[in-house]
Amino acid sequence: MDARRVTSALIAVAMAVTLVTACSHKAPSKYDVEGQYELFNNVRAHSLDTVRLDVYEDFTCPACQQFANDFMPSLQSAYGERVTLHMHYLVGSKSPVSAQVLYQVAERHGLGDVAAQHLFAARLDHHSEDKNAPVVAKIASDLNLSSEYDAALRDPLTTRMIRAAWNEEGAKITFFPSIVVERVLLTNSNPENLNTIINSLLKKPMVQVSTKALPDGKVRVSTDQAAD
Repeated sequence: MDARRVTSALIAVAMAVTLVTACSHKAPSKYDVEGQYELFNNVRAHSLDTVRLDVYEDFTCPACQQFANDFMPSLQSAYGERVTLHMHYLVGSKSPVSAQVLYQVAERHGLGDVAAQHLFAARLDHHSEDKNAPVVAKIASDLNLSSEYDAALRDPLTTRMIRAAWNEEGAKITFFPSIVVERVLLTNSNPENLNTIINSLLKKPMVQVSTKALPDGKVRVSTDQAAD
């Protein structure tokens, strides 16, 4: 057999092995966590009574605004104490900072959650500080924080610290909003996918989540109790 025939035979064998491998699917293990995510460490399916979610958001990010306004309330209502939320508000490298400034001022007065709710509801612009400034100033006024907010906004150290936080914390995520499940699974805010992951981790799955896009761009989220 000449060299060309040997080469052709070897290529045919390699292709056959590739096809067999590609068509072979490993049976899912009972320990596999379902859903789409990046895995940083091992975690077992159906092993938890409570699932921790670390949510990383930017107040001016449209996807974050949609998640906070249209899905997170349903998530909290559906799972109750079986899901714990830990919020992390960051400013992307090119995002306006005024909303983050107000949030930090409000947090010092125990009003961080209230400010966050108002800031997300305002659907701030992701690029223009000029558009956001009067809206954020109005929220600061409503919370009786105008003086402290204005002082913080004028202080260049405030912006430097906000940008530094992104350089440090931003390394943990690759997009907004990012959700880290149990400190080891990085995923996005897709409702069905997030529900799949949570249910896959809980010892007893709780709910099913369905979404419907509305003409105004919002997402309607509905939940149904899972069957026993």
